[in-house]
Formats: sequence, C-alpha cells, structure tokens
Amino acid sequence: MRQTVLHLLLLCSLGCLLAPAAFAQDNDSAWDNVDMEWGGHFKNYGRALFPESGTAFDDVGLDANFDGFTELRLNNKTFFGNTAYTELHWEASLTGGGTREDGEKLKRLYPALYPNGLLTPPNDDRRLVDLTAVVHEDRGAAVYHRLDRAMVALTPEWGEVRLGRQAVTWGHGFTFNPMDLFNPFAPTDLERDYKLGDDMALIQFPAGDMDVELIYVARRDPNTKDADFEQASVGGKLSFAATDDTGVDIILTRHYQDYIAGVGAAGYIGDAAWRLDVTGTLLNAPSRGRTAYLSAVANVDYSWQWFNKNWYGYVELYYNGLSDADYADQFSDTAIAERIARGELYALGSLYWSGNINCEIHPLVNLYLTSIVNLNDPSGVWLPRIVYDMSDNLRLSLSGSFSWGAHNTEYGGYDIPGYSFDQKPSDSVSVWLTRYF
Repeated sequence: MRQTVLHLLLLCSLGCLLAPAAFAQDNDSAWDNVDMEWGGHFKNYGRALFPESGTAFDDVGLDANFDGFTELRLNNKTFFGNTAYTELHWEASLTGGGTREDGEKLKRLYPALYPNGLLTPPNDDRRLVDLTAVVHEDRGAAVYHRLDRAMVALTPEWGEVRLGRQAVTWGHGFTFNPMDLFNPFAPTDLERDYKLGDDMALIQFPAGDMDVELIYVARRDPNTKDADFEQASVGGKLSFAATDDTGVDIILTRHYQDYIAGVGAAGYIGDAAWRLDVTGTLLNAPSRGRTAYLSAVANVDYSWQWFNKNWYGYVELYYNGLSDADYADQFSDTAIAERIARGELYALGSLYWSGNINCEIHPLVNLYLTSIVNLNDPSGVWLPRIVYDMSDNLRLSLSGSFSWGAHNTEYGGYDIPGYSFDQKPSDSVSVWLTRYF
C-alpha cells in the first residue's frame, strides 16, 4: 500500500506536464479556457565573508572569501478554466568563490565536520523525485538546474487537491517557526522569496466553520535511496475563528518517526497583532533521557509613523525544548544532529529573543535591522539590511551579518569535541541585485 501511494504521487507530480494535452483531448474548445501566467527573476548575489581566527579556517587561510551566485528562475502557472491548474518553477544557477574552495579543502581535512564542503548546490537526496541536475562542478564553482515546483491542482467545488513538488508553510513565527515543519527558513535568511519545494499531496477543504488541510510528504531514505514511509510526513491542520479577531490553528502530524501536536493562535491588541504557537514532540528515540519536548514562539508586531516616516517592528520570543546550553550535543545527540542535517533546527540554545525594526526612509528605500539573541549565553547576531527599489521590477539589497559573544557561546564560538578549533559563524556583507519579470 505504501509503495502504491508513493508511485501515485510520482505519477501525479508528472501529470502537471501532461495535463494540457489530456485536457485538450477531452474538450475541443478547452484551450479557449486556458490562461497562462509567466514570471520569475534574474538574481545576482555577491558576498564577502570574513573567516574567524580559532576556527577550522585557520588551516585553509583567513583571507576574506569573495563569493558569487547567479540565478535565473522561470515560473509558469496555467489555469484550465475553474477546474484545474498547474505550476512549474524552473531555476538555473551558478555558484562559487573562495568559500567553496575553502570548503573543498575542509572536506578533505575534516570529512566528519564538512562531508559536503561549503557552498554546494541543493540536492534531492531525501525527495521522492530527483529534479536537480548538476551540469558542472569543480573546486571553485558549480552549475546546476532544477525544478523547484512541479505541481498539478484540481479545484472541485468542495475544495482543492494539489499533487507534486510544492511548498507549504505552517505557523506564525517570524524569525523562528517551530510549527513550520517542511523546509523552514533559517533565522538568518534575509532573502525569503521562495522556500524549497517538497514532493507532497495536499488536500484543502472547508468543514463547517473550519478549514481543513491534510498533507502527505513523500521522501526517500538518503542512505538506501528507497522511498520509505519512515522518512515521510503525514498529518493535518485545522483552522478556525475562536472570536471575531482571533484565529486558531491545530496541527497533528507524524513527521519522520516522531509525533508532533501543536496549537497556534493570532489576534489583535489594539493596533498591534500578536501570535503564539506551541508544539509538543513525542520522540521515537529518546534524547538525553527525554522522550518528549516542547517548543514555542510568541511575537507582537506594530506599525506607526514617526518624524513623518513609516515604521514597522516586531519582537519575538522562542523556546526550544530540545536543546540546552551544551552545544557539543549536536555532535552526539541523534535527535539534534538529524534535525540540523534535515534543515529543521537552527538553534542550539533553549531561549531566544529576536526583534526587527523597519524604517521607510524614502518610498523606494527601506532600512531594516534584525537582531537575534541567545538569552542563555548571551550571544547574538546583528542583521542590517537596506533595500532600494530602483524601479517597479529592479531591486538592490545590501545586507550584513555580524555575530557577537564571548568564548563558549553559540554565536561567539564554542569548542568542538576532539578538535583544536571552535565552531563560530563568520561575519559577512552581501549585495543582491534582482530583476523581476
């Protein structure tokens, strides 16, 4: 039964490529109801990264690394009347620079810490369908292309069914989002145009005063390459209005081999908006003697005018019940190590504060300052950014990432068991130039 479901998902994801022909065969005038939307972007990214003394970079050089990234993304959405639509996103990228070159050296010196090096293309090792192809790869650069969306949707009167490569976001967190189980953004990600897609089946429909969302994410075991239900996610979300200005979400999932239940709410206090998410995870394998843990996030955001400028800001608290102050646990605790490897966990401490303030200094120029603080240490990172909308479809972004903290803190650097150097994030400055179409 499991293999049947997985193969069905694969066939349906490919169906988005075949749907136009099939639709036309069933109805000679079908193309009269077909409507296509095209879009995408061309993005150029440059970064100067400054490796820290006392880290593994001591063995490969502490000179500033200059990195580059170019991406072309083409998006197509095709509507077949009111009954179905397909979505395809194709991207081609070139990435490389000094950090990749250092990563290849670190991979040879310390394969346990850097098994894939640095600045590597995304891969589909865990996804049901491999839609990524590396065209060229060497020590300094990589060229690849991939389908990040390949989905067909059916829209009957009772709801919607979406099958194939797509992205889903759950939860209300800004910087941290424990309820977002599927490819969440890292807290330090400043460019959030698109999440990576996954191969899934999604059903949405109303049930009385509630909205129901059922999801099945199919995955492969990255070691055996076989489709495996133990690697999959299956669950659902209920959304409803508790009061006129308060919405509630309830989720229940089997994520890999763990069971996760969560409740979230969002509402208003005067002109400010608040959000709260709490999740409880029942672990398949105990973590340091624990069989379950809690995570939570709460935030408030508000917009105002000051000195004839538009301002916006938020503050957020995040509790991570899986981790504690011993950051070396990431190398020995399977529960933590697996979540880091899957791109689900980015916090090694248990309590964080984050905040963001945005000032519109000109209708075309916005200044942002985001801060993340590990309250257990303390240590943290500053993330300033300025965005200039040069025209309706041309955007220039300048950003930085600057960590602070004493030794043996998360952002200030901590010991790696068995090695003579520390783990510490590098400071960097970046520039993005994006042309949308």
